[in-house]
Amino acid sequence: MEVLYNHIGKNYDVTRQADLEIVNCLKRHLQVEEGLVLDVACGTGNYTVALKNAGLDMVGVDVSDEMIRQAQEKMKEINWNIADVKKLPFSSRTFKGATCILAIHHFDHLVEAFQEVYRVIDEGRFVIFTSSPEQMDRYWLKEYFPVA
Repeated sequence: MEVLYNHIGKNYDVTRQADLEIVNCLKRHLQVEEGLVLDVACGTGNYTVALKNAGLDMVGVDVSDEMIRQAQEKMKEINWNIADVKKLPFSSRTFKGATCILAIHHFDHLVEAFQEVYRVIDEGRFVIFTSSPEQMDRYWLKEYFPVA
């Protein structure tokens, strides 16, 4: 996965940006007033930066060094890290919450990944924004993109 995103990461932001409604929803569900929040599989950091701008103290982590390089260019005040979700480079109970936006479909072992995220959360929430296969089956774009 790292090699794929190092390649496509070069033009990743051409068609992607954070959606303010999703940012507000993520923040509301996190329920974090103060403390660090981890954005898992943050990619180029669009949502990490948007959540930081919305008042959260964010840390981003992604397996792709190209994605992290681009994220660092967007906001140097965020601590950006290159790491696999199953081996996060943080102490236990470091974060008050965590997010993962449109990325869990890339995790080869969800249970291991989720256990590792929960290891670094200190009694906070892990908020995931994704689509399930069942949702995609009912989505109107499936007629145009049946593989989705």
